[in-house]
Amino acid sequence: MKRVLILMLALTTLAGARDKKPKAQPGPYIFTSKGSAQTIKGLIVQANLREGYTLDSDNKLQFRFSKPGQMPLISAVFMASSACPGMTTKKVWSYTLAELDGMTKVTVQPVWEYPDDYCQTQTHELIWGQPEEIAAFQAMLDKAPTLSAQAAPTTAPVVQTAAPSAPSQEESSDSARQARQHAACLELAKDNPSVSCK
Repeated sequence: MKRVLILMLALTTLAGARDKKPKAQPGPYIFTSKGSAQTIKGLIVQANLREGYTLDSDNKLQFRFSKPGQMPLISAVFMASSACPGMTTKKVWSYTLAELDGMTKVTVQPVWEYPDDYCQTQTHELIWGQPEEIAAFQAMLDKAPTLSAQAAPTTAPVVQTAAPSAPSQEESSDSARQARQHAACLELAKDNPSVSCK
């Protein structure tokens, strides 16, 4: 009897110590960055695609990614149905960006999306419980170029049309060169909003 009481006391003490550790909270998770919303969006899109996620919806500054995933066992047993053809459980990450006062606010909402017993799509909170992942996400946002640096005037590459000095062959070579320069300028402008091509 004494052993049973000691074992129960030890288990209660361990459970109490475990409960005192701060628990991760469900989202939404809020981050800020000095980068522009478009720059931040580009970083988030690249990071999610690298992780194997698919872009499900994209509405300018509101977008979401998903990929098939396995819910924790308890949730999977009691909530998700595996009897729905064509429906799978997914990890879904939704992002909302808002620029205000030289800062971009990033709201991240992760959820599990799963089919229930009636093959209807349901959602359940997905707790982002990895502090190192959260810190890495904030570090990625911190590395984005600041809005003031992006707004600074820069010399934009400009393609000018030269007056042809000889007949058609020289005109066509000039046109080809200008087309190449313009294409290179557009490629550069994709990653740098301060570059303008004419």
